[in-house]
Amino acid sequence: CEGLFLHLNRLVERYLPSAVNPFARMGAVANTAFAISLISGILLLFWYSPSVNHAYQSLEALREGSFLGQLMRSLHRYSSDACLLFVVLHAFQTLFARKFAGPRWLAWVSGVFLVGVLWLDGWLGYWLVWDERAKYVALGTAKLLDVLPIFADPLSRSFLTPDMVNSLLFFLVFFLHMLLPLALGIALWIHIMRLHKSVFFTGKRLTLVIALSLIVVSILHPATSAAPADLQRLQADFTIDYFYLFPLYLTQHLEGGVLWLITLIATAVVTAVPWWLPRRKTSVPTVLEERCNGCEQCFNDCPYNAITMIPREGRVALKSFIDPRKCVGCGICVGSCDPAGIIYPALPPLAARRWVNQAVQHSPEEAPAVNVAFVCAESAGGDLAVDADGFSPELPDYRVLPVPCAGWVHPLLVERAIRRGAQRVLIVGCGSDPYCRKGPAWTEERLEGRRKPAFRREKLNGARVGFLQFNRADRKRFLDAARAFARGESPEPSSISRWQKIALAAMLVIGLNTITVAPSDAPFLASASPAPELVVTFQLPGQFVEQPTASTGGQEELLPHMRSPVTLERRRVPVRLRVTVDGKELLRNAYKPGGLFSDGTSIAVERLPIPPGTHTVGIDIGNTPDPEEWNFHAEQVLEFTAGYRHVVRFEKGVGFRWY
Repeated sequence: CEGLFLHLNRLVERYLPSAVNPFARMGAVANTAFAISLISGILLLFWYSPSVNHAYQSLEALREGSFLGQLMRSLHRYSSDACLLFVVLHAFQTLFARKFAGPRWLAWVSGVFLVGVLWLDGWLGYWLVWDERAKYVALGTAKLLDVLPIFADPLSRSFLTPDMVNSLLFFLVFFLHMLLPLALGIALWIHIMRLHKSVFFTGKRLTLVIALSLIVVSILHPATSAAPADLQRLQADFTIDYFYLFPLYLTQHLEGGVLWLITLIATAVVTAVPWWLPRRKTSVPTVLEERCNGCEQCFNDCPYNAITMIPREGRVALKSFIDPRKCVGCGICVGSCDPAGIIYPALPPLAARRWVNQAVQHSPEEAPAVNVAFVCAESAGGDLAVDADGFSPELPDYRVLPVPCAGWVHPLLVERAIRRGAQRVLIVGCGSDPYCRKGPAWTEERLEGRRKPAFRREKLNGARVGFLQFNRADRKRFLDAARAFARGESPEPSSISRWQKIALAAMLVIGLNTITVAPSDAPFLASASPAPELVVTFQLPGQFVEQPTASTGGQEELLPHMRSPVTLERRRVPVRLRVTVDGKELLRNAYKPGGLFSDGTSIAVERLPIPPGTHTVGIDIGNTPDPEEWNFHAEQVLEFTAGYRHVVRFEKGVGFRWY
């Protein structure tokens, strides 16, 4: 699975510069899309009305009368979809490359939280349109929340009739939709807090491509609403955004408790990935205090903020400290240290120097000068078969030393190999999206003299040092390039024309936009057309009755003057409901009082399937102590149609209402 992303990176970078490769910086692409979504959402407030009675009409007026407003709405939707798409791709890439174990667990766990909050924000955003999609979102949310002891009145009861929809609840959803981006910002800071010099947004060129492509898509395929929310309608044909609304299939068919169970199990399994899919343990470098001169180069080079400079006793200069809880074992700090004051346990610098001395020892009469290759364990050469002396049958012209990262190689080690007689020195690092982040970049800058410690080209023939970057999917190209370098040949110039590059760039943009737009407006495959339904609901307190408490029992056996005063307790009786259709009783039930002390109102929501056609519906409600007394009665003739429902609502002081 990791090879899929590696092949994508290889394909794109054969035609396009790495700086505009979206697959090499998917986290930054997601952040850029989120920023566009945030800005367009704020601008959308100039047209949108956050009221359950006016939300749909305000968006329809925007669609018909404001090009800019409609553009902001479409841009808000598609940038949100692009954000979630690249967040998920970034998560899968991290999973397949196993960049989650050890100190990286915090980034993984915070990333899981980020995905959840981002999805929830989009889910609530669709509620705010108050169309048919929003109705299903509201009903699914209510099904989940009704399982929890939060509301005295079931939330799902608020979505039976239009006049029962709580405008305050709608505004609360709007407020949460506006507030959740703040939680996203905090979680994102936690997500990258252990990264040094992290790239938060894409570069100018890629940002321009993202923004322009989203604007073009928003103009060509504007976002629209479904039909207005009809709470009496059981089923409607509409499209949904599968990036955010795919759980509608679950909320339609599963109960709230099952939904919570699935959510909790899935969250626990995904969050625990760093512990049940661990990567092999890595070596953590240590600092030799007597060699550390406090230059801070390792502190500046560490990609994971694992190094801090701390005071040392009796000296002005600081010393480096490597936090094993943050260190991933890349060894970049080893390549940063001039006095060899950082020891990588699996490959100490002094041992590497001895290996170089031994590798290049030869007699001119015995053999020609050898080539030395330092090969990153995560690169295309990471799987080379290398013996203890550095010989590899796949690269017979080299003596190969596997290293944890290209950044581990110190320029002085390269100079040593050349001074001792190596004909050429090759450093091999990862391709795009390297496993140890800044390792290849720092190596390239050191070899070019732009970063300390720098390779001193003026003292040595720089042409004898090569640096190749290939990921694991590029094994053949790596071997060909390494063999060509050993022969002293220059790499072949690219045979790809400018028009081919433009064509691939266009195909890439069109493909990614298609993947973004197509699932965001796809048909919702609802279940078969449901039978007509009768919903009966009431909220009514039962009458009080006085009953002796349990402590006063057994008084009859005592003499009258010995009996204690009788203590009476007032309790509400259950409220009873009876439903008849065409004179046939379909339901008879009693509903206990609610409240902590069972002294509140009784609440009922009953759904009854009714055959299509005309039927006489009778409703009887009783709240008296007499179980056969029905003190509230209503009857009507109703026409039942497939796909629709009738609602009968009873409230004290109002009576029956028929919808």
